[in-house]
Amino acid sequence: MHVSAVSATFISLVPLTLWFTGFICIWFFPKPSFQAYTLLASIAVAAWMLEVAGVHTGKIFGEYAYGKTLGFKVLDVPLTIGINWVLLVIVTSAVVEEWNLGGKFGRAALGAGLMTALDLLIEPVAMNFDFWQWQNNQVPIQNFGAWWLASFFFHWVYITADLPAKSSLFRLIAALQFLFFLGHWIFMQINL
Repeated sequence: MHVSAVSATFISLVPLTLWFTGFICIWFFPKPSFQAYTLLASIAVAAWMLEVAGVHTGKIFGEYAYGKTLGFKVLDVPLTIGINWVLLVIVTSAVVEEWNLGGKFGRAALGAGLMTALDLLIEPVAMNFDFWQWQNNQVPIQNFGAWWLASFFFHWVYITADLPAKSSLFRLIAALQFLFFLGHWIFMQINL
């Protein structure tokens, strides 16, 4: 199969994959409750609003704009972005919880570190597939600092709410996310 055909199929499935993975995480959430779902929805909305502020001011993450790949946008930000933030908080929390290190602060910091490490892999792939574009095609350092701070806050909220985080399914999704973006990054390096 031709690489461009595979690429076009991949791009068309990105929003669907994010929504489906988010649905799987909600469906199999350990100890589901109204409180848990309300908190997850609040994180999704807060993260989406943070991205809206980021896109419109350029002051939070740097100067960037979303492309068409992630689907329907409101205020220039795809709705899938809120789902993606929640998804990443859930799965990285599951990994950190398995490590059983530190208190709330330590777990929130480690979870934020994992999310920021994943963002390092996501950025070149995202630009290549028009998830979003950075001004001058350069990812500013402030993006990673802002990612860590926002991720720390969302992890802190998640952990403080005492929601169950241990889940082999969530750890598998985290591993697949890392492997997926690492694989794409390696493929991009080979094809330079």
